[in-house]
Parts: sequence; structure tokens; C-alpha cells
Amino acid sequence: MTRFVFRFLFRTPGRTAVRTAVLLVSVGLLGAMVLFIGNSLRTMTGTATHSVSLDWQGPVASAGAAERVAAKVARENGVSAAAPVATAPFTGAQHTGSAGTIRAGAGYVVAVPPGYQSTFHTFRMLYGTLGRDGVVLDQQLAATLQAHVGDTVKMTPSAGAMAVPLKVTGIAVVTAGDTLFQPLIPLLGPAPAQPPADVAVMPFASFVKRFGSALSAVAPSNASAASVATGATGVTYQVQAQVEPRYLTGSPQHALAQETQLRNKIERSLPGQVQFVDNLEAALTGAAGDALYAEALYIMLAVPGALVGLGLAYLAALGAVDRDRRTLRLLRSRGASRRRLLGLAATESAIIGLVAGLAGAALALLTVKWVLGGALSTWPWAVGVCVAVGFLGSFAGRVAAGAGALREEQRTRPALWQRLYLDLVALGVSGLVWWLTARTGFSAVVSPDSNPTLSLSVYMFLAPALLWIGATLLLIRIRGRVFNLLAPERATRQRDYLLVSAARRASSINRGLVIVALLLAFAVNLSVFSATWDQQSLVDARLTVGSDIVVSGALGTQQAVAKTPGVTGTTALDHTYAYVGPDLQDTFAIDPNTFRHGTSLRDSYFLGGTAAEMMRRLKARPDAILVSKETITDYSLNLGDLLKLRTLDHRTGAFHVVPFHVAGIVQEFPAAPKDSFMVANLRYVLTATHDPGPNVVFAQASGNPSGIAAAVTRNIASKGAVVRNISDQATQTASSITTVGLRGISRIEEAFALLLAAGALILYSVMAFAERRQELATMAALGKQPGRIAAFIWTEIALIVGVGAALAAGLGWVLAEMLIAMMQHAFDPPPDHLAIPWGFLGALLLVVVGGAVLAALIAKQSVAKMPLGAVLREE
Repeated sequence: MTRFVFRFLFRTPGRTAVRTAVLLVSVGLLGAMVLFIGNSLRTMTGTATHSVSLDWQGPVASAGAAERVAAKVARENGVSAAAPVATAPFTGAQHTGSAGTIRAGAGYVVAVPPGYQSTFHTFRMLYGTLGRDGVVLDQQLAATLQAHVGDTVKMTPSAGAMAVPLKVTGIAVVTAGDTLFQPLIPLLGPAPAQPPADVAVMPFASFVKRFGSALSAVAPSNASAASVATGATGVTYQVQAQVEPRYLTGSPQHALAQETQLRNKIERSLPGQVQFVDNLEAALTGAAGDALYAEALYIMLAVPGALVGLGLAYLAALGAVDRDRRTLRLLRSRGASRRRLLGLAATESAIIGLVAGLAGAALALLTVKWVLGGALSTWPWAVGVCVAVGFLGSFAGRVAAGAGALREEQRTRPALWQRLYLDLVALGVSGLVWWLTARTGFSAVVSPDSNPTLSLSVYMFLAPALLWIGATLLLIRIRGRVFNLLAPERATRQRDYLLVSAARRASSINRGLVIVALLLAFAVNLSVFSATWDQQSLVDARLTVGSDIVVSGALGTQQAVAKTPGVTGTTALDHTYAYVGPDLQDTFAIDPNTFRHGTSLRDSYFLGGTAAEMMRRLKARPDAILVSKETITDYSLNLGDLLKLRTLDHRTGAFHVVPFHVAGIVQEFPAAPKDSFMVANLRYVLTATHDPGPNVVFAQASGNPSGIAAAVTRNIASKGAVVRNISDQATQTASSITTVGLRGISRIEEAFALLLAAGALILYSVMAFAERRQELATMAALGKQPGRIAAFIWTEIALIVGVGAALAAGLGWVLAEMLIAMMQHAFDPPPDHLAIPWGFLGALLLVVVGGAVLAALIAKQSVAKMPLGAVLREE
């Protein structure tokens, strides 16, 4: 049987090749989608794990307990490192130098063991090293004391205690102070706190010997007393641990389960000795929500294209019905049973499915490798999916075609869905859901007081899914009746004959029209949605970063930044924190006179006034403050009300009350978090808090932000500042909830859409020629020229392209509008209008026209080479 099937396939190599190629591309699209999603989820896991500076923090009772537990935890499989760490307050520091004796207020000491920096990244060395003795000063504390490497400073552990002389061995920048100094309460989880203004780093052993003995240890049960906000008076000993990144594999959800199991196993092996505050769990939990969001978005964008592609493969199989009917009649006349005939069809499908599945898998691997690069860990799974889909797609089309060929009578009664008008019902429900979405503001993403979270419901999938289904069924119901309207009642010219001929084949033409229209609608929808998404990603990146270039973590950098070539304007601000009642909120102290020199403001950022008006209100009153809407609601505030904030006094190290007056409501602001925050006057805040100066600089760039940011980094290298730019931020946030990266998958699917669109037209040309070959042969026998005969086929192709393009433009645009409406809360701020990707749409038009021309040429060549005698003798 297999030998017969191979001979049968090679008798018509053109049809076999077209059928295999169409199925190959369809399978490749589905396989590429599986590969891309798997790789994206793995990337999201890696991004989440690398974003956490401290994975685990477990409070313990003493220095000895910290060392013992750290040694045991470090030996566990899956843990890359564990270290004993201590944090403690000091009441003051002083340095005597050429400028005299300079004193600093209260701050905190962090004690870490040798080699700590190789695995933990809570601070970054600028100069010097952390030796076995001495102290490393944070950059701000070193600037206050005017101390340098090699100087000696004196630090007082507590009131009344002797000052401890320590040699300065290095200068550093503490980069994870909010996590390092958070209260360690395992039952409550992570609770990042405001970091102290002045920080010093000491070797753990030296700290225990020379500094820690003057302070009592904070019991693990009272770890909340160790937070900066409560003014701790004792030493907090803790064990810090980092999970081996290679231990966490797969999606964020899978990695979260692995990480939780590892932590539970370690805590069970050390009963009563340690319980961890799991910072990594919080990051992976957020990433797992983002992954669910990304998967949902990818499915909504990718699955329709894959299904249309498989529909095209099914259409390719149906194109061989007439040929198969003749072959099967011949075999049945020679005694073949129905079972054997179906077995032949199944064997033929298995061969084509295997070839298309393996070739489609190779195409998917090459495509994703081209887009992403690097290793693809999910390739075995993707190959299996491709082969399975190749088999199923080939079987579904071929067996259905074989069954149709075996049926002696064709069903004339309309299908059940046509009698129930399910196509119109689907379109009506889709429109209703879309209207409710627009009216109620329902969205896939909801933003409470903290980070954005995801809320998925079947409801959100109904509008686009039902629109796809309803539009497809409606096109099938029409069965090409629109072509009857184009045909004249009387044919007197060549053009009239062509249109009348097309109208009589309306049902056959409609099969090609459905596939081409849906493919083009898929391409339009994908490209418009992706272009809008990319447009808003850039807007969101600007809002997230603050400006084109942002310099933070160092004082006195504005002049150097402003002198960098390509920088067109700068403004300095101070990012600090203040308590509104018990709530710690970000506070941005700005200069309203120069703020717009370094960044941009939109009126939509504010409520109750324009951006210019809000800046005027800040300038009019030194103690004016702009407060978020959440704070206005939670504390029943009104414009002009007195607002007392607790801010950190950098001179004394203690919190004190500073009065402000509410001048406006702000809901978005450059570099501000998604939740509550405040905006105040820079000079007033610096005076009230004794802050040494602004710690952030916003800069606008006239050229490539990445290149100008690199020049800024070189100019301020000695300052130890952190430089970010909008281009890198747009890339960085590509796996976050606000800007899931669509560029990769959109490039893949757009490429496949172009291939399938051209392939669909060529396939239709082959099918139309096969269906009309006797009719066309009769024309040729009567003396018609091949070009005039082929015009009957390319007229059908032109009608498919014209009508399909019109339908696709409308359907694709509506689908993009629906998806944007569903995802509107994912954009920050929401888009004002859809972006139109003229480049891709132009390429799509060229490919479709090129495919139509190629299909017409194939039809002309087929007519010219047609064996008239053999065709006319066919039954």
C-alpha cells in the first residue's frame, strides 16, 4: 500500500508539493508560536530572578547563630551562597581633617563577611575594598564627613558609648537599602522601607568584636523593631541567601513552585533556627501574573493566524477531491473496499503530515532563532507539537476530502449553524460585549494601590473570539453571492464573459475568498495592534524613566550632564520619602521653573488643572504640594488643606514633622510609582530635611538616547552615579506587565502571514485550474489563446484580492480596536489613537499583488502546457 501511495503522490508532484508547502508553513507558524512563548516565559523568569538583589533574609538571635545557619544553608543544593549579616544603628560619626572636625548625624552600619560582594549586590564599590578591618563609607556619608580612603573616622554605636576609630578602606553606593533595612517578619513577607541617609559597611567579624558588643541584639520575634522607620536601637542579625539561578527553570509559575519547595525544605531541615523573608517569591509571583498576561495576549494574537493557516491546508486537501473521486471510482471498480480506500487516504496523509511536520519544525526553529538568537530550551516540545499538528492537519483535510469523494450524494440541506443563524448571533454578542467593555471600562489589567495585577476572565476573550467566528461563518454563508452583483445580465464583451463566468463559480471562489480575507485581516489586526503597543511602550518608558536620560544616586552631577554633547536641557530634583500618617510615600522635590527643561509633562497627569497651572501653583507658594488622588480620598483632603508630613532630617537622622499645603491632585508623574506619591518644591524640601542636595537629574536628548547616555556616563564616572535612558528602559520593560514585548512574535507572525497570503493565491490558482481544466481545454481546442483562457482564472484571483482586501481592512481594524479596548489599562497612559504601520501594510499589499501576478502566470503556463487530448478524454 505504501508503495502505491508514493507512486500516487509522485504522479502529481505539483499538487503534492503545494499541499505539503501550505501545511508546512501553517505548522511552522504554530511551532514558532510555541517556541517563542516558551522562550519568553523562560526569559521572564530570568529577568525576575536577576532583578532581586537579596533573595532570602532570615532573622536570627546572635552572631554565632547567623554564622552556623549560614554555613548550613550554603551547603544545600540549589543555594548559590549564604552569608551572616548584621545591621545596626550608630548615633553619630566624625572625621578630623584639614577642614577641621566634621560631624554627621545618626545612620546605620551593615556588617558582611569577606567575599560578600561576589554573590550579593546590595552595594557597589566606587573606590577601595572591603578589608578584614576598617570601614567602607556610603558616598553620601563620605561626602558629608569629607573623608577619603585612608582617613580615620570615629563612629559612636549608641548614646554614651565610646567612639570607635575606624580606618576608611573604601567608598561605596548602597543600591538595595530599601530591602537591606526592611523589617524582617517572615509571616508578613517583604516590606521595603525607606533606607537611611547615612550608611557604613564593616567586615562581619570586626563589627562583632569592635562595634556590636555595645548594642543589644534584636530578637527574631521582634524583627519589626529593626526597621529604620521605628528607630531601632539594637543589632539585627540575619542570614542572607541567594538561590542558584540555574535551579529555577521554565515559566515563572514553575520557577515559583521550585523556589517555594526549596525554601520550605531548608526551613524544615533547620527547625526553630531560621525562617526567611522571601523577596524572590514576591518577584516571581509578580512575574507569574505577567506570564499569564503574556500568554493570554500571545494566544489572542497568534492562534487566529495558526487556525487560518490550517484552514488553508484543509483547502489544499479539498482541491484534490475531483481527482480522488476518479481514482477511487477506478479502484472500487477493481474490487477495493471502502476501508482500504480510506486506508490509502490515511497513509497518504500520514506521509504528507510527517514531511510537513518535520519541515515545519525546522522552519519554526530557524525563524525563532533568527528573531531571538541564543539557545531554545523548548525545541523538543515544539518539534513534537509540529509533527502532531502536521499529522492532524493532513488527516483532517485528506480524510474529510476522501469521505466527500466516497459520498454518492451531497447534502443539500443547510447546516445546523446556518439554520440557527449562529453567525449573526456571534457577531451580535461580540458587539454587545465590546460595547459593555467600552462603557464599563472593563479591562484585563486592574491597578490597585500597589503594582499592577492581572484579572483574566472568559468575558474578555468573548468579543474578539466571537468576531472571528461570526465573520468566518458569515463569509461561508454568503457563498460568494456578492460576485453575482458584479456580473452583468447580458455578456457582450470579454470583460462581461469573465465576470459571468466568475459569478457562476461563486461558491468555489468563496472558498478562496474566506481564507485570503481572514489571512489579511489577521495580518492587519496583528500589525496595527503591535504598532500601537510599541508606540505606547515608548510613552510608558518615558513616564517610567522620567526623561530621555536620568542620572541618579550621586550629588552635583547636573552641570556635567548639561555640558554633554546632545543634551538639550536638564533639571535637578530630589527623590525622597515622607510619611502621610502611617503610609510611606515617594516624594519628588522639583524646581517648577526649570522642570520642563529636562522632561515633559502632559495635562492628563493632573486632575483639576493643566500641567502649566500646577507648576504655577507650586511656584506661588513654597510649601505647596501636589498629592495623589488616592491620598486625597484616603485622608479626606481638599485644596488648601494643611498636610503634615514626617520626613527624615539628614542632620539628626530622626524623623520630624514638616507642614505643607495641598495645591493640586496628581495621578501620573515622570519617574513616579504607580501608587501614591507627592510632588513638592525642591528648595523648601531641602531646607526642611537638611538634604545635601538633589539626587536625580533629568536630561532631554536631541539624538540617540543610548549613545548620549554613554557619553554622560563617561563624564560623571568619578561620581558613581547610575545612568538610565529611555531606549534601554523600553527594552527592559518588554517583559513587564505594562509592556509585554510583542516585537518578536509580531515579526514572526507577520512573516508567516506574508508567506501564507501569497501561498493562498497560488494555491487557489492551482485549484481553479484543476477544477476547470476540461472547460479550459475545450476553449483551447476551439482556438482560444492561452492568455485569454488564463484570464478566466486571474479574474477570479483579482476578485478575491479586491474583495478580500476590503473585508480584511474593516475586520482587522475592528479587531485591533477591540484588543486595545480590552488592554487599555495596560497602557500608561492609554493611547489617544491607533498607530498605523504603513511600512508593513505596504509590504503586505506588494506581497499580495505579487502573489496574484505569480498565480496568474502559473495559470497561463498551466494552460499553455495542458495536454488537450488527455484532458478531454477524462470523464
